[in-house]
Amino acid sequence: MEYHHLLDKQIKKLLPEQCLEDGAILQFLDAVNNSFKNFEKSIKLADHAFNVSEREYVTVTDNLRLQNEIKQRSISQLKEAIRALNPDVELNISDSDDDLIHIISFLHERIAKAKELEVALIHSKELAEKAAMAKAQFLSIMSHEIRTPMNAVIGFTHLLIHQDPKPEQMEFLNFLKFSAENLLVLINDILDFSKIEAGGVEFESVDFSLTDLIRNIRLALLQKANEKNIQIKLMMDQDLPNAIIGDPVRLGQILTNLMSNAVKFTHKGKVTVTASLASNTTDSSTIDFEISDTGIGITPDKIDHIFESFNQASSDTTRKYGGTGLGLTITKRLLQLLGSNITVESEYGKGSVFNFTLTFKNSKKQLSSTADSDEFYRLKSLKGTRLLIAEDNQINVILAKQFMKQWDVECDVAENGEIALMLAQTHDYDMILMDLQMPEMDGYQATRAIRELPGDKYKKLPIIALTASAMLDIQDMAFTVGMNDYVSKPFNPNELHRKIDMYSRQRESV
Repeated sequence: MEYHHLLDKQIKKLLPEQCLEDGAILQFLDAVNNSFKNFEKSIKLADHAFNVSEREYVTVTDNLRLQNEIKQRSISQLKEAIRALNPDVELNISDSDDDLIHIISFLHERIAKAKELEVALIHSKELAEKAAMAKAQFLSIMSHEIRTPMNAVIGFTHLLIHQDPKPEQMEFLNFLKFSAENLLVLINDILDFSKIEAGGVEFESVDFSLTDLIRNIRLALLQKANEKNIQIKLMMDQDLPNAIIGDPVRLGQILTNLMSNAVKFTHKGKVTVTASLASNTTDSSTIDFEISDTGIGITPDKIDHIFESFNQASSDTTRKYGGTGLGLTITKRLLQLLGSNITVESEYGKGSVFNFTLTFKNSKKQLSSTADSDEFYRLKSLKGTRLLIAEDNQINVILAKQFMKQWDVECDVAENGEIALMLAQTHDYDMILMDLQMPEMDGYQATRAIRELPGDKYKKLPIIALTASAMLDIQDMAFTVGMNDYVSKPFNPNELHRKIDMYSRQRESV
């Protein structure tokens, strides 16, 4: 048997060989040998346990040292960040890297102040929103209140001019019409500027003819040009598309501002409007516009300022020519919103040239020409058309009835929305001219109620909003409740006549 080396050494040294033949002695030696082996195992286990504990201790110590270094760096960075945020504020933070309590207290204090500031900002935002809403409501009310009497002044002046007045009366009536229209331009400029500043401008995407739009603007300005004995020439590229998709109202506003300015500041010579196709694809067309005149021109030191709000080329421009100084500002802002810009070249005493470029989507429609003269609409009869005028202002009622009489249109009058709803159910109208602000039931409520009446007739009945409000969201609301079209007061007789004619013909074809 193989004994533990220590036991084997003692046996060989002390125990005679014959003793190794004794079974009892062998049994005893075997027991002692097992004890030696067990003791050695215990020593090895103890050594292993010690070694493992030592390694774990080293690892834990290293981890603690690393965590402490991270903590110290974090505290230092926190201090630097706090001092960077508050360079002028005295901090109650110790230089010791262990002063976390002061840091936490300081941050808690800053969070509390930030929450107070957030509450104050929310309150300020609510006040600003209320102020903006109040401003919008004020503009809507004021535009309605101002434009309602303006509708009567311009409308009755137009009627009187076409009733063969005496020559001296004609001169006074033209002065009256000119002054009223100038006042309306001022009102519209201020309202448009306020809408643009408030970010309330929206652009339509409808099919329209660019050539018809420019020709109609020329017709509208032709009388003023003839009075000054100047020409308005159009140079339209033959390659221009028949129809494009965009916002004809806003484009018309841009072109009207530039063309009316050219007429206003030109005493002799001509105003030339050029529209040329710069490039086109199957989907879009890019068009260059140029409005040039032989007018008074602009001095070099004033060119950079003519697009500023309430600013004109010279201090006596307003006195001599009138205007708010907002027309070019509005034009530039609208073009910027459309992704374009306007440039100007001018020589003092010789004239100015304004240029801009716009890209439109191509329309697949083929539009027929609708450029008509004032004489055409003044003489054309609309006999056979029957409509309902929902209007509570008696002066506006008298004015509208006079135009209807001139155009041979039969009409009934409803003083509020409730009466309009009742008459719509008991009479067969070709359309309804619906004022929006009326007592008892306003135009929106009346339109909803009419659209909810049983039968296809009431869903297809043309309803045209006729209102003195000039705010953009009014038009959106009118279409939302089911109205078909929109005419703003003071209304252009040509525009109103055209829409009555168009919707009455649509009814006949149904």
